[in-house]
Amino acid sequence: MSTPSSDAAIRRLVRAQHGVVSLEQARTAGLSDETVRRRVGTRAWLPAGPRVFLVAEHEETPASRTVAAMLSVGEGAVLVGLSAAWWWDLYERPPALIDIAVGRQVRPRDGVRLRRRDIPPADRTRCRRLAVTCRPATVLDAGVALGLQGGARLMDNALLRRRVTLPALREAHHRGLGRQGATLAGKLLVLAGDGARSEAERRAHRLMRRAGIGGWSANTEIVLPGFGRALGDVVFAEEKVVLEIDGWAYHRGLRAFLLDGPRQSALAAAGWVVVRTHWHELTGDPDTFLATLRRTLAARSRSR
Repeated sequence: MSTPSSDAAIRRLVRAQHGVVSLEQARTAGLSDETVRRRVGTRAWLPAGPRVFLVAEHEETPASRTVAAMLSVGEGAVLVGLSAAWWWDLYERPPALIDIAVGRQVRPRDGVRLRRRDIPPADRTRCRRLAVTCRPATVLDAGVALGLQGGARLMDNALLRRRVTLPALREAHHRGLGRQGATLAGKLLVLAGDGARSEAERRAHRLMRRAGIGGWSANTEIVLPGFGRALGDVVFAEEKVVLEIDGWAYHRGLRAFLLDGPRQSALAAAGWVVVRTHWHELTGDPDTFLATLRRTLAARSRSR
C-alpha cells in the first residue's frame, strides 16, 4: 500500500534522482512490495536495473542511467573515471560505459564497467547525491583514460576553470602511486607544472626544422623603443615576425595578464607581427601551425 506521505516522499526522491528509485528506497519511503509490483505491472515503473526502476513519466537520460547503475550496485559503489568527470561537469559527454569502482565482487551489469578497487576516503566524496571520486582524483583518472593529449586538454581545462588546483592534483597522484596509470598521470602533472611550455618549444623547433623553415633564432632579445628589451620565443629578424609559444591555457592566462599586453603593443608599434601557438596545437594539429607560420612569413617577405 501507499499513503499520501509515502507518495510525496517518492516524488521528491524521484525528482532528485532523475526519475529513478530503488526497491530499498521505495520500502524506506513506506511503499509495500505489493505496491511496487503493481506499479511495475502497470508499467508506471519500468525496470532500470536489478531492483531499480525508472518512473515512466520521466525520460531515460544519461543521468538517469548513471543513477540507476549506482543504485543497482549498491553500498560501496563509487563513480570513477570519465563517468565521474562527466558527472562533475569536467568532461563534455557521457561515456558509453558507466565506470563504477566497488570493493567487493558484483555481478556484471549491462552498460556498466565494474572496477574492483577500493577508493581511499581522501579520494571520494558526494556530488549530486552520488558517491564519486573527488575532483583531483577524477581529473587524474579521466586524464589517464583519455591518453596524453586528451588527458592534457581535460586537466588544462579543469585548472583553467579553477575546478582543481595543481597541489591537490599532486597530492591525489601521490596517494595513487603504484596504481595502474600512475606513470601517465605523472607525465600530465609535469606538463601542468609548465613543462608543457618547454616541451612545446622543443616540438616547435623540431617541426620548423623538418619543414625546412629557417632564418629564426630561439629566445632572442628585441630592443623596443619606449619599452626596453623583450625576449621572443622564436624570432624571424628579417621578416620581423615573433613566434610566441605557450604551454597550456592554464599558464597562458596569468602570463598574458602580467606580460603580454604592453609587450605585444610595443612589438606592433615597432613593426613586428606576433604569431601564437601552444602545446595542444603543436601536438594535435601541427600542420595548422606550420601553414599559419608559412603564410605569415610569406606575407611579410612580400611586403618588404
